[in-house]
Amino acid sequence: MVPGFKKSDPAHTDFQYLEDLSCAYWYSEVLFAALELKIFMYIDKGAASLQSLAKEALCNESELFRLLRCMERMTLVVSYEDKWSNCQVSSMYLVPDKEAYMGDFFLYRHYMRPNWAKLSESVSSTKSIAPRELGYQERNFLYVKSMDTLVKQKAVEVAELIYTQNVNGPILDLGGGAGSMIRLLLTDQDNCDAVLFELPEVIEAAKELYPKESDWVGIKTLSGDFRTHKFDEVFGLIIMSNFLHAYGPDEAKDLLQKAVSLLGANGKIIIHDYFPDRRGANPQKGALYDLSMMLNTYNGACHEACVITQWLKECGLYNVQMADLSTDTSIIIADGDGKTKIQSEPLIDQALALGFDQAVPLNTKGIVTAPWVEMKCRYGCGGYGKNLQCPPHGMSYKKTRTLLDSYTRAILVQGAPPGKSFHDKLLALEKKAFLKGYPKAVVFGAGPCPVCPTCPEDGECRNHALARPSMESCGIDVYSTAQNLGLSLKPVKEKGQYIKYIGLLVLE
Repeated sequence: MVPGFKKSDPAHTDFQYLEDLSCAYWYSEVLFAALELKIFMYIDKGAASLQSLAKEALCNESELFRLLRCMERMTLVVSYEDKWSNCQVSSMYLVPDKEAYMGDFFLYRHYMRPNWAKLSESVSSTKSIAPRELGYQERNFLYVKSMDTLVKQKAVEVAELIYTQNVNGPILDLGGGAGSMIRLLLTDQDNCDAVLFELPEVIEAAKELYPKESDWVGIKTLSGDFRTHKFDEVFGLIIMSNFLHAYGPDEAKDLLQKAVSLLGANGKIIIHDYFPDRRGANPQKGALYDLSMMLNTYNGACHEACVITQWLKECGLYNVQMADLSTDTSIIIADGDGKTKIQSEPLIDQALALGFDQAVPLNTKGIVTAPWVEMKCRYGCGGYGKNLQCPPHGMSYKKTRTLLDSYTRAILVQGAPPGKSFHDKLLALEKKAFLKGYPKAVVFGAGPCPVCPTCPEDGECRNHALARPSMESCGIDVYSTAQNLGLSLKPVKEKGQYIKYIGLLVLE
């Protein structure tokens, strides 16, 4: 299972699992391209910067960066201070001349791909299921229809995330396909009309897809090219769903500025898209979708959320909020009056910005406590009794359970050594939570408290402001808690493998 790829749950219907299956080959194509371009080999030989890698691999820097960004999200490479290095698995198996090199084996899988494209033909008894050639009009209709099925799935969650939805004035849906997003939003708006702006052929397909007059109550269609079209009204809400990624950075910025100029007083703008710098439920998808735009459009690109945020602020919209959907996309909503709120977890973004590898929200009921944990500390750790934040000085699992039950929310974070750096990040996260209005915020660390070289012999901690107990020292079953959230946590058994640290922030 590739990182971030959701498993199917037989007890639930989850279209995202099927959508991930439909583009699973994107992951393998990234691996194959990196092998064919010898990226891993050049990194291993010291070509660490983007410029040196592009020179060695004979690549364009901008396109190579987009590939490297995907490789990083797939944990094949890692970047630090604009330098690239191979992850351990890549260094071991994907660098030629290494003892365990398997690149040729994986490329052999690549060479088998054409025959896999004939799978349906091989299984069919008729041998006549090759797709027929479609005209432009029919292809366009099928595209609008297929995208509409996706929008209907996404629109429900987008509407749920926005709990300040009072719109003064009409809604403008830019590039909204068949209009399913605004149909849903209009159900919660009284006396509010909408304009669906699309290309003429898309509007034609939308009317064919929704032929009833009742499907278009409150919705006016307007066709044209947004880049040149002149509007004669302003709007209370503008929706740009999967719109900006069809354009390169300069043009996308200009189009966003034009959209903002069409907002009326106290107007809001919603941008729903794939953002390469958002992790969300599928950390790879934004970067992968960006590659898809590079391959399938003239100059399309998935723009980073932080870049779009800056564009919005340059337009005077300083109240910018983000939220990740439970699928693979995210939304940005912005206004100029500061009244719009999104039901999201901003501390997730704060945690990732601090440098944690992953940050996952959970209910405190999902934090597992058990009596065996202290026994492992007592009879499995050479540091037992030597640190004032560890057993026998820490809380029992029963007291920890009582404490956790006084909270409802938590965030589990994953990082790596050094321990002091991980601890400092946890303290910084706790402070950010406190300053954001969570007075009960407190963190649990990983391993012995690293604040002081040794603890005082008199048994009195001198740094209560900085010291924090670890999860395990308080009877928390870290393995079960992490694995229940889908985080991989295994014992380090071989040289070259590195330790993962797990920390916990509880807040109310």
